[in-house]
Order: sequence, then structure tokens, then C-alpha cells
Amino acid sequence: MSADVRYPLTSRTLDNGLRVVVSPTPGLGVVAVNLWYDVGSRHEEPHRQGFAHLFEHLMFQGSRHVRSGDHFALLQGHGGSLNATTSFDRTNYFEAMPAGVLDLALWLEADRMAYLDDV
Repeated sequence: MSADVRYPLTSRTLDNGLRVVVSPTPGLGVVAVNLWYDVGSRHEEPHRQGFAHLFEHLMFQGSRHVRSGDHFALLQGHGGSLNATTSFDRTNYFEAMPAGVLDLALWLEADRMAYLDDV
């Protein structure tokens, strides 16, 4: 027995190439953010294995406006949870939080994306 589950999806590619996919589920009071970067272990040179996973961890070590450890502390302090994974062809960062914290989560991701190299 299989269920035919369908989620409403809206997809848009921004001018900077960022693809945004939204699937609203009104009334839950919870939101999730999942960012996928098209980089993984397949991009590593043979003598530099493990760098993709290392960089996944370094992405939580602060940016221009966020101190090391604050990415976790800020979201968890508002009832959110977050983590990341690295695989062969992608690295993703995912968060779930109360809906009222979405702006903070998106700001944290934007700051990390724009200013990671400022640290």
C-alpha cells in the first residue's frame, strides 16, 4: 500500500543563481530551511580527502556578524534544531524552528554565505 503524497512546491532561481524552493504548510507553526551546496567529496583531490567534511564543520565557526558557536546558540535558544551533512556530490545545512524564527535563520544563512571568508 502506498500513498500518493503531494506537496505544493514553488521554485524560483534568483539572479545570483540561488535556487529557492518553497513548500508551504499553513498552520503548523514550524518551518524548515535546507540549503544544499553542490560540493562534496567528489570535488576533493586524492591527497586532500576529507576537506569537504572539514569545511562543513568550519561553516559553523563564525562569519562577519556571527561569532563561533553563535549560529547554534541563536537558533537553539529559540527552540530550533540544526545540523549538516556532507556526501559525494553535495553538502547541506538544515534547520527546523518555530515559524517566528525564520527571518533569523535566513539571516544567519545569508551572513554565512556572504561573509564566511571575513573570519
